[in-house]
Amino acid sequence: MSTIPRWRIESISGFSISRSPVLSISPYIIDCLFRQAFAIIISMQKIKAVFTDIDNTLTDPITRLIPQSAIQAIEMARDNGIKVFAATGRNLTAVDGGPVANLEFDGYVTVNGQYCYLPDGTTLRFAPFERSWVEESIRLGSEHGFFASYHQRDRITINGYNEGVQKFYELFNSPVPPILLNDELNKDAILSIVPFVPEDMDDFLRKALPDCQVVRWNPHSVDLAPKTGGKDVGIRTFLQHFGIQPVECLAIGDGGNDVSMLKFVGVGVAVGGARPETKAAADFIAPEVGDDAIYKTFQRFGLI
Repeated sequence: MSTIPRWRIESISGFSISRSPVLSISPYIIDCLFRQAFAIIISMQKIKAVFTDIDNTLTDPITRLIPQSAIQAIEMARDNGIKVFAATGRNLTAVDGGPVANLEFDGYVTVNGQYCYLPDGTTLRFAPFERSWVEESIRLGSEHGFFASYHQRDRITINGYNEGVQKFYELFNSPVPPILLNDELNKDAILSIVPFVPEDMDDFLRKALPDCQVVRWNPHSVDLAPKTGGKDVGIRTFLQHFGIQPVECLAIGDGGNDVSMLKFVGVGVAVGGARPETKAAADFIAPEVGDDAIYKTFQRFGLI
């Protein structure tokens, strides 16, 4: 059975919409139909909440800074009554907010949904890894020659240092966390594990850690998250708290750890330059981050 090809049409302002042809209709007619559908969705969609990834979505992958247009878009949307949440694999409480320290959000989905909290510090979800998963990650690293970072609520440590670790922190212009010996690690308080491994190790880790998701958003590491977790689980926590439906939400991201949230919400948007699996999960493709992706997305969907 042949695979149905995935189509993409370009709209103005650099956006595209994903769809698959299922009937033997000319491409021109299909394009017209989907342009109309695009316009209908834009006019009818009532977005009440936005969940945005941070690295390579809010931050420019080249400058590592958040474009001023993105800051302006977030402020304008919140002024218009739209709730805007950060949804990240980062552990923001351990790094004083990281690149979004000076931005205000309505809540934070952090460490891929394992720790969710409100601006006043109220915790909505706190879900550490099973101790056995942490111990197995350490064993695998010792056996296969890789190190990892281990994230607790207020602390990030690594269990060793090599070229792969160096490249990761250089890529994001971040300080290298302190080394903590495996025997000293609190294995009952780990919210995220980030093995520093090349991409050809991804499938191996999926088989070796069957209770964990293995998601990639950069060339030097993967994020481990429980299969019972993920950004979508964190988002669900906030929606229950605020009484918002998934269809009333927009999520935007670029990495493999964003796929679950793009599929979960009403409108999933991948920025230009996103990973292939992220684009495949998205309803719309935005421009590149440096081309005002956040601002144009918010504008396109009537948030500002």
